[in-house]
Order: sequence, then C-alpha cells, then structure tokens
Amino acid sequence: MCPPKYDGTMHPEEWIQQVETFCLCNNIEISTAILYKKLIHPAIKIPSIVNIITKDEILNALKAHASFTIFKESCKRKLLALKHIPEKDGGDTMAFLSKFQSLCYNTELNDIEEIKNIIHKIMISNEFFKSEFSKRSKKISSMEELLALFGDIIEDEANLIKSGSCIALKHAATGKYLSSVSNLNYKTGSYSQAVFAGETFPGPNTLWIITFSSQSSKKYPYTNFAFYDDKIYLNHKMTSRTLICSGHYISPLYSHTEVGCNIGRHIGYSTAWKLKRHASSTNNNCTCVKSQDKIILQNDDFNKVLRSHELEFDLNNEKFQEVFGHDKRVGGNDEWIIELIS
Repeated sequence: MCPPKYDGTMHPEEWIQQVETFCLCNNIEISTAILYKKLIHPAIKIPSIVNIITKDEILNALKAHASFTIFKESCKRKLLALKHIPEKDGGDTMAFLSKFQSLCYNTELNDIEEIKNIIHKIMISNEFFKSEFSKRSKKISSMEELLALFGDIIEDEANLIKSGSCIALKHAATGKYLSSVSNLNYKTGSYSQAVFAGETFPGPNTLWIITFSSQSSKKYPYTNFAFYDDKIYLNHKMTSRTLICSGHYISPLYSHTEVGCNIGRHIGYSTAWKLKRHASSTNNNCTCVKSQDKIILQNDDFNKVLRSHELEFDLNNEKFQEVFGHDKRVGGNDEWIIELIS
C-alpha cells in the first residue's frame, strides 16, 4: 500500500493530513519535505520546489499553484449546485450537511454571511425554510451554529402541522387524549356524540383530522401549514364528526359549556377553533404549529377555552373524564400537547 499522491483533486491540507496518517500507521518518519515532494504528481510543476525544505512551504506552494485555484472554483460550483432532499422523499440531511461543510472547506469559504447567502440560494424553493432561516440566522457567527440551525429548521418542518394532518391532542395535566366514540352520546344537553379525555396513548378513538383556511396567506406564502391564531376545524377520524362547542347547552358536570361531536353545522353550535400558543410552549420562535407544541384551543365564536380535569361523569354505566369549554382564567388544565400522527 502506497501513500496518497497529490494530483490537484483534493485540498492540499487534506492531502498532507492523509500522508501523515499513512506514515503514522506504517511507522514511517517524516523528517524533511522530500517525501511530500515525491508524492506530488509530475504534471503539477512547482518551479521553486528544489528550494522547499518544510511541510508549510510545500503547502503554500501547492496553494499558489493554478491547479488549486481550479480546484476551489470547481468546488464552489458544486456547492452552489447542491440540492437538499428531505428524508420523507428519500434524502439524507446529515449527508447533505457533511457535503456542504466539506465543499465550504475546499473552497476556503470562511465568510459566514456569504455562507448564509449560499444556503438561502440552495433552499430558494422552500418557503418555510427561507422564512425561518432569515429570522433565526441573524445572530449566528460560526459554521457550527449555522449547521445546527439548518438541522433544527429541517426538523421543525418535518413536524409541522398541515391542513389534512392526522393528529392527537394529549391533555398535559392528566396525560389522557381527547377522544370520542361512535354511538356514545350525552344523555343531557344536546345529546350529541360525547367527547372526553380517555386513552393514555394514541389509538383510533383519539385521532382527529385538522383542516383550516390559513389566515396568514398575505404574510406567508406557505399556507398549507397551521399558524398560531389560525381558525381550524377538528374532524374525528373514526366517526367523521366535527368537534363542536355549544352556545347554550351545559356539560355533564358543574354547568360548564358542553363540547361534543356532530355532523355539519347547526344553529347554536360552533365548529371553528383557534390555535393559541401556551405560555410554557418552547417552539424555537417558530410561527407555525408543530408536533409536541403546547397549545390552547379556543372556540372562535363563543371564546370558550377547551379544558379537561380529573373529574369524571357517568355515561352508560361507565366513567369518562370530562372535557368542556369555559371563559374563566386560563390555567394548567387548558394545556394540550398536539402530536402529529401522519
């Protein structure tokens, strides 16, 4: 096995590192620059090479050669031609970032603002990424921070709630999911399909389809995503009934506002809800709603906040944890964790 030769197709610093690694592994001592000289391809002619006696002089001579300029320009073109493909489409973000960082190194690109501009150009067709990157990269001053931010935004995008997403809502205080069951109706009030906080893990009865018409379309072009303060609708997947808030019926316990499920729209009911950010939410200043965000759901017409608590009501000889609407002070029992299922 021979040590690597230098032919102008890699960065001189990387080549010297490979030579040193080879010599270390094979117990070869490098006392002068003679070994480096012999490993340079004859086509790369360095006029002053006979006078070079140190590794640093070899490095400087190779960097001053025209082949290195051509190498850097080629790497710059490759850098600008990079395409990021998300994992859901068969891509690999880690491999992309590794290639990106390597090409920046080979190009000897150290200006962080220029690197930001290149990332912006690479992601030009991704409206969400561009918007978030522009906001969150302003104070970044190192490559390491920049790569971390790239990964964070890609992760955020993968977890974004979209119109048509299948979600589950976990009551933060009790760990139970917003649920409904076919043919399980209230025996009082509207007699609509009952809603309760039931299972402690996502199952068929806990799945909801979220739909909306984004209210942020003028400010943001990527309107398929859910934004805070958007008006949304929640359709129970198993029964195809919509989450409703009653205008005049009371919940099974303590005279709160009834929340249930029904088909279509009816006088005295409201099907529209608003996504509110909970005070304890930590979503990296993302303007969109993403999986695992802590949210508050407030009915759009009656301004009732969706709440649950540990108290249970009886229905068909079974006990169910009550869910209802209220207009009192918002507290811990109003916090829900939104989970993206598909």
